[in-house]
Amino acid sequence: MKQVKSALIKHSMLALALLFISFIDYFYRNLFDSSYNPFVSLLLVILTLSATIYFSHKYYLRPYKILFSEVNNCYKEMINELAMDEDNNLPSQKQAHSLEEMLNLYKSAQKHQLEMVCQLKNTNKVLDQNNKFANAIVQITSEILRSGDIHGILQLILNKAIEIIPNAQKGSILLYNEDYLEYKAMYGYDMEALKDFKFNFNEIFQYHVEDIYEPMIITEIEKFNSKLNKDKFNVLKDTKSFDLKCSISCAISIDNQFYGTINIDNTENSNAFIDEHKPIIKYFAEQIGVALKNAQLLEKILYLSHYDSMTNICNRSYCEEQIRVLHKECEKNNQGYSLVVLDMNDLKQINDSYGHEAGDKLIVTFTNYISSMEQKPDIFGRIGGDEFALVYSNRTNDQVIALLKDIKCYFSHIPFHYNNRDLLNITFGFGICSYPDEASDIPTLFRIADQRMYDDKRKSKTFKIK
Repeated sequence: MKQVKSALIKHSMLALALLFISFIDYFYRNLFDSSYNPFVSLLLVILTLSATIYFSHKYYLRPYKILFSEVNNCYKEMINELAMDEDNNLPSQKQAHSLEEMLNLYKSAQKHQLEMVCQLKNTNKVLDQNNKFANAIVQITSEILRSGDIHGILQLILNKAIEIIPNAQKGSILLYNEDYLEYKAMYGYDMEALKDFKFNFNEIFQYHVEDIYEPMIITEIEKFNSKLNKDKFNVLKDTKSFDLKCSISCAISIDNQFYGTINIDNTENSNAFIDEHKPIIKYFAEQIGVALKNAQLLEKILYLSHYDSMTNICNRSYCEEQIRVLHKECEKNNQGYSLVVLDMNDLKQINDSYGHEAGDKLIVTFTNYISSMEQKPDIFGRIGGDEFALVYSNRTNDQVIALLKDIKCYFSHIPFHYNNRDLLNITFGFGICSYPDEASDIPTLFRIADQRMYDDKRKSKTFKIK
């Protein structure tokens, strides 16, 4: 192609030169017809031809060559910039000999550049997903450590799973209580309609696989749930729980014990979830396990901080806290309550004669009976070694005294039994003070009830060891 263009240029220049020669010769003959000299005509032809070649080269051929060279160099630089490395198989490393070849190279480089842009977009998408995943880890971990609201944590974990797992549209978390599974968190479903719905263990996806703790993908949801009884099937169908094309599910475990499942759903595509999504949902299932275990530990710690470990009734601080709460409610609603301070007799003598194990059993026997009474106190706490506080709301002092006399009557007929021996009948002294009839603040209530308890104790103390 380059040779054809070069020949065309030369022929054009020759034709132009002949045209000028013909014009000069014609003009010379007409102008100097009487004194025409062939040698002069030849000289004019030579001069005209030289001038034509000179000016054609200067103003046409040379600029064209310069322009072509610049264009050629420009395309070479462009393609060299597009070439990413020596292994990208671009033809830019080859020597191009024409503008067409350079254009082809440029198109090839442009195609490669578009492929690289697509790869970069996919990489950015993955990085964005990883960034969301990292942020979710931080937020979930922070919430687990900070919050004691297990339901809020479960909903947060589910929301993050929906946000991060590609194609996720709906989701739920089911927890197992040894008898059945029930919904604890939802996304995209009617919680009010399904809050009382319960699954048996043999009705969930994990029951039908060998390794229940590995994530699984399910595509025929309605067919699977057709095994449910008619009532359950209709409830799920009415709440559009079968309008699903694909689900991915993973079991939740605590110390290798099954504790529930997390399920992520898609309503449009039966191939919405793939194996690459399994590690993601497994992570969220593990985080739920961590959150639940922390909640159990927190609940245990709170219980130990609120209750007496031996009797399982309120300890002193929690008892006083509960009384303050009740006092504020009664003030607000113009209601009353009665505070009882009760002290057991003979505990020291039992400890000295039979050991502290016998004394502990004496206390547990006493508190277990009061806690099991049909008309048990609203608040019952151990505020000393053998001293207790009881609160009865919306009862008169006479009604409370009658209840306490019933307790005394019960223990008067049933001796305390230890090591196959009846040791004594449990007795105690008590004092009552009522709000607001006798005192308007808690310290005064305690002081009056305490004084009355000591007065009664002196009358009721009947220590007998058989």
